[in-house]
Amino acid sequence: MEFPIKIREAMQSDMEQICLISDCTSSSHEIMNREIIEERIRKHADTFLLASLDDQVIAYISATVLATSSVSRWIVEMADGEAISNSNLVIDGLSVHPDYQGQGFGTLLLAALKQVALQQNSPGIYLLCKDELLSFFEMNEFIEQGIVDLGVGNEVNFLMSWKNPFYQEEL
Repeated sequence: MEFPIKIREAMQSDMEQICLISDCTSSSHEIMNREIIEERIRKHADTFLLASLDDQVIAYISATVLATSSVSRWIVEMADGEAISNSNLVIDGLSVHPDYQGQGFGTLLLAALKQVALQQNSPGIYLLCKDELLSFFEMNEFIEQGIVDLGVGNEVNFLMSWKNPFYQEEL
């Protein structure tokens, strides 16, 4: 029996479906606009992964390397003297179409991104999440590093990390 879900890298031809998912799952200040999506596909296709069902995109995860991430400042601040490599990945988007939420597709995409981190010998993965998603990321082996104040309303954001257990530091 063939598993109907496919995990693959995003392509420019997926743009409309990615935008649809982004529009229907994000609050107004979090929507990844078309230009950002195009740039991420162009520059970071290996870390912009899609879950598709019968050629219909139902979820995506997008990550960049730490050096280009807008959250790098908080990661470095909370490192407590630990050397942070610019080759860490930072998740800047994880969205599942509302019709498919709660069915494990976000977990599948996180697992696929962890595999990419292993293949690239990345030290780990970081992300910011809201309180309501804390248990989801903890269930997926992410550890809370601290609280980040983005200065947007009274929202609390948690810095989370996953460490690559097979990371080999270059000598």
